[in-house]
Amino acid sequence: MKRLVHIPSGNSQQGVVLVVALLMLLLVTLMAVSGFNLTQTNLQVVQNMESRELVLHAASSALEEAISSTKIVSSPTAMFTNSCGQANSKCYDVNGDGINDITVAVAPPSCVIILNIKNDDLVMPRDADCFMNGQNSLCVNAVFELTATATDNLTGAQAVMTQGVGMRASANKVSGICPG
Repeated sequence: MKRLVHIPSGNSQQGVVLVVALLMLLLVTLMAVSGFNLTQTNLQVVQNMESRELVLHAASSALEEAISSTKIVSSPTAMFTNSCGQANSKCYDVNGDGINDITVAVAPPSCVIILNIKNDDLVMPRDADCFMNGQNSLCVNAVFELTATATDNLTGAQAVMTQGVGMRASANKVSGICPG
């Protein structure tokens, strides 16, 4: 006795393979899109970190330039020889394209303290101009606080850096900046 085996025809599946294939394609597409978005987010985070580091370095550079000269005392509202735009500001072209990328504004120094120097404490040859009859000399030790605000002109990233500096100066020059 022979048994008849029923072989289903292609019409009985009614598109199940097509639905499964479309679902798999959808899953692969979603994975690719989420991977792309994750990569873009990571790139933005890295770019923001880089911008922040650049503005911090620019602020530090401007502060170092300001404290390396005596203009803190002699002209506190114009501390830089080559300012950009306004007094007490520096511009930096980071990528060399001729366009200023970062602008740093340095506030005029604020006096923290001044200490008179006694004539007995003058020992260096450079101190000869400070000597005066009496107990106190013509020079003082002054401590200033400088604040620089650096801004990335493209991204808007901003950093504020404050630094203190102590220097010996003439009491006459410091008296206008450090009252009392």
